[in-house]
Amino acid sequence: MDYTCILKSGSRREIWTGELILLGAGNGWYEAGINGRGTYFHILAGQHKYGNYLCIPNHDIGCELSDFSDIFWNEEKIGSLMREVDAVTVATGLVHLPAMAAVQLKN
Repeated sequence: MDYTCILKSGSRREIWTGELILLGAGNGWYEAGINGRGTYFHILAGQHKYGNYLCIPNHDIGCELSDFSDIFWNEEKIGSLMREVDAVTVATGLVHLPAMAAVQLKN
């Protein structure tokens, strides 16, 4: 699934396309590939007792998340661990995970 990423920096806006590929999903967890601007992220995301988490093993990154729909908070958190443009790509892709997984699990 393709989606639009937007990086706002002052009055400047950068727009590019991200791609989300759902690899697996279960009760409260997701495994997916995210592509954007030439970088691939293999993500493991889900829920734990106190919130949500994100692991990106191929970039040695892991962190807590807000709700998957909270792009602003997640982008800030992820952005402290990687380039801002990559954080936008990942945080925007996370928004689409639950709905994409619901469709796949239904079929």
